[in-house]
Amino acid sequence: MLRDVRITLKFPLVMICFALLAALVTGIVAYLQATSALHDEAKSKLYALLESREHALSRYFETIENELVFHTQSPLIRNSFAELNTAWEQIDGEKEAYLQEKYILKNPYHDGQKFKYLVAPDGSYYSALHEKYHPTFNTLIVTANFYDIFFINPDGNIIYTALKENDFATNVLTSNKSSALAHAFELAVQNKNKRQPVFSDFHPYAPSNDAPAGFIAKAVFDDNHELLGVLAFQISIEMINSIMQVTAGMGETGETYLVGADKTMRSDSRFFANSILTRSVDTASVRLALSGEEGVQVTDDYRNIPVYSAYKPLDIMGVRWAVLAEVDEAEVVKPVSQLSRYLVVIGIALGVLIAVLGNILATDLSSPILSMVGTMQRLAANDLNTNVSVSDRKDEVGLMAAALISLKEFATDRELLRQQLSHMANHDALTELPNRKAALEHLEALVEDAQSNPRTSVSILFCDLDGFKAVNDQLGHDFGDEVLKTISKRFRICLDEGDFLARLGGDEFLVVLHHVVRAEKPLN
Repeated sequence: MLRDVRITLKFPLVMICFALLAALVTGIVAYLQATSALHDEAKSKLYALLESREHALSRYFETIENELVFHTQSPLIRNSFAELNTAWEQIDGEKEAYLQEKYILKNPYHDGQKFKYLVAPDGSYYSALHEKYHPTFNTLIVTANFYDIFFINPDGNIIYTALKENDFATNVLTSNKSSALAHAFELAVQNKNKRQPVFSDFHPYAPSNDAPAGFIAKAVFDDNHELLGVLAFQISIEMINSIMQVTAGMGETGETYLVGADKTMRSDSRFFANSILTRSVDTASVRLALSGEEGVQVTDDYRNIPVYSAYKPLDIMGVRWAVLAEVDEAEVVKPVSQLSRYLVVIGIALGVLIAVLGNILATDLSSPILSMVGTMQRLAANDLNTNVSVSDRKDEVGLMAAALISLKEFATDRELLRQQLSHMANHDALTELPNRKAALEHLEALVEDAQSNPRTSVSILFCDLDGFKAVNDQLGHDFGDEVLKTISKRFRICLDEGDFLARLGGDEFLVVLHHVVRAEKPLN
């Protein structure tokens, strides 16, 4: 595939491709591991927060349950119940109208502050008991974190409350029959397990301006096991919110909240005020929690935003709620997005670094290789004077350069041998003059030149030595050879540069005089 690509491009390209592939695989693996770790951490953290809220709520309801059991068995509550029942019966006429006039309509304090009114100046037995017990019961709801306390006689009449709202002196079975307080009263009276309190889930409560109200109640009996009435506490929404709305460790979008069986909130949302009983939460996590399951999943919340949702059921005296801890998925995966950007930046930087290193290495390898290619091309053109520069490299490039030097030496030796063979083929071995073959080739060239250039002027002389045979016979062939050498030298002295002299054989010589313009030159 890269066969026709130059090594200066091929080498860095291959390095970059493999390095980027390795970086990509490493980045993907790191991304997946980081994502998995963040998801696991988010789920673990959410579930830990969920359990923390669930334990805090369980302790809170266990505390108020124990408080209620304790007070319903205390002499103070029993005696006050008995005395208030008696005082209620002693009120002549319409009891509800009388007490509401004395403690609500003529209460000198504004709404929300009427609990500060200690006694009405009517001289009644009820007012004397109110002056006796009211400070104690006011202190009780403050220290026990209740919203209000209710004394309800066996007939359903509310014979005492601390806050003196509009439900004071009314009958729960007639005035507010559908209220959570009426439900709590009925449950407490009907409860076969007289030791266990009952809980009535939150519903809008008209006497409190339809604010959400939930009640915990228990029947109170005298020493003869006769029913004195029902003691009820109105649960404080602020206390539940203070548990559920702790934002420490929840990030920017995390929250914990409660959902009732009707799939509306039982604690206020972090994002929406006054959401108890008004904010519907029919999500997958709520349905699973209300069915008794627990776990962590990614799903849409009541805002239709993808969240990590931890869910668990919470059972309170026979009433099931769902407790949830959630955080936006975008906040959980935000570090993953940052990590992916870091990986991209690192990958780009790594690619640039590898490209630079690849180019340096490619240049380091390709430059001497290209130089050797040029050298081999010149050697192939029989340019044996070309120089082979070799550094002190010990790698394969150095071995190639050494091999190239050997090749050049071989080519040089071969050329010298060729020249020697050519010289031997065209020259006389004794006189070193061109031989008959060279002379004939020279004459052919002269003829061709004369044909193409009519103005060519040459003279051809055939010479031999008189009496040379006698020299060989009398003085020997070695002496004769010396005579031939001497004659050859004298011929060369007489000839001009560019003239041609050849030994045809024996004592015969050929002389070619070029550019003859004077007839006397051959004679001379």
